[in-house]
Amino acid sequence: MFARMVAAIATVACMAVAAPVLAANPYGVWEPENRESRYEFTACGQANHFLCAELIWIQDDKIDARNSKYLNTYLINEAMPVREGVWRGRITLEGFNFDGTLKVISEDRMQLDACALFVICESIELNRVSN
Repeated sequence: MFARMVAAIATVACMAVAAPVLAANPYGVWEPENRESRYEFTACGQANHFLCAELIWIQDDKIDARNSKYLNTYLINEAMPVREGVWRGRITLEGFNFDGTLKVISEDRMQLDACALFVICESIELNRVSN
């Protein structure tokens, strides 16, 4: 009896190790660590093959004439997948365009890296708010 239990546990453990780990999807609502804004990430473009992110909310005490004009506009428009859990494309931050990479770190965390002219670079960690 004990030997069968050990064999069953060993089999389940081997199956768990052999099971592929799929990257968490980026779709849903995300916010940076400062929680001052929220972005909705969706599939977009031809056959929903690309990734888009729209600024959907700015914290009330942070909204002003400078940033309110970007509300309901796209931060990321049709970023291309480069490998599982990673997209690359044009990122617009406060009217400036950057080349950027978005990487899913875990089910609830993503990292956005953006550079302009390889000189001005920014790295932003995003946390999932909802799916």
